[in-house]
Amino acid sequence: MLASFRVVLDTNILVRGIVSGGSPAATILAAADERRFTLLLSKPVLREYSSVLSALVLSKRFASLTPATIEVLLERLRYLADYQREINVRFLFPRDPADRPFLELAIAGGATHLVTADPDLLGLPAGRDDSAKRLRRRCPNLRVVDALNFSQLCDG
Repeated sequence: MLASFRVVLDTNILVRGIVSGGSPAATILAAADERRFTLLLSKPVLREYSSVLSALVLSKRFASLTPATIEVLLERLRYLADYQREINVRFLFPRDPADRPFLELAIAGGATHLVTADPDLLGLPAGRDDSAKRLRRRCPNLRVVDALNFSQLCDG
């Protein structure tokens, strides 16, 4: 069942998975590496991953996050993923415009899951605002879940 999942990982999940070996996010990254689900990626999402992982504050805190290791990691993710070259979807998300690339990738890639720790995104499935309603109409089968819930699917 997990093999049929098409998954978008928010940057916060990627970072947690890299820096915290025993975390639910690390379990998710291991499952992606084993191709137990289809990871979805796009150029804007990869750009966001690179920008956050290359931030000085992270490299100071985690010595293993060198430019070389980040490059290898991003290349590995791109190799594993279903890379969506052209995202012709536009989705306005005024609450947090930085989340748009993840939502647009989820729509364009037919995602079944968006895994995040972001309260704005986690609130979308039950939200009553215009953005939440539009997302539910465009992606009725999309589940927005946190790392713990998705990692339990990976373990099961």
